[in-house]
Amino acid sequence: MEELHSEAENIENTAQCIIDAFKQFEVREGSVLPYQQLYPYLQERYPHYKDVQKEAEHHLAKEGYINPAPEGLMLTQVGHEHVWGENNQ
Repeated sequence: MEELHSEAENIENTAQCIIDAFKQFEVREGSVLPYQQLYPYLQERYPHYKDVQKEAEHHLAKEGYINPAPEGLMLTQVGHEHVWGENNQ
């Protein structure tokens, strides 16, 4: 099992998993990734997400990548460029 080195690293890993989920579920700008899809994805990929999920979401919102919505996370234009831009695989 992967050892966690710090809370900041845990937040960053969770944030990256959330970004990866947008790509996995082919969410585009202005669309919402429902929590009912996100939570199982995070549980499978990074089980420690529960400890820092809100902090990771806040970090992504502060960066302008997402906007929280009642049913999930909406991908912004900035987030869309980050997830789907030419600099990404």
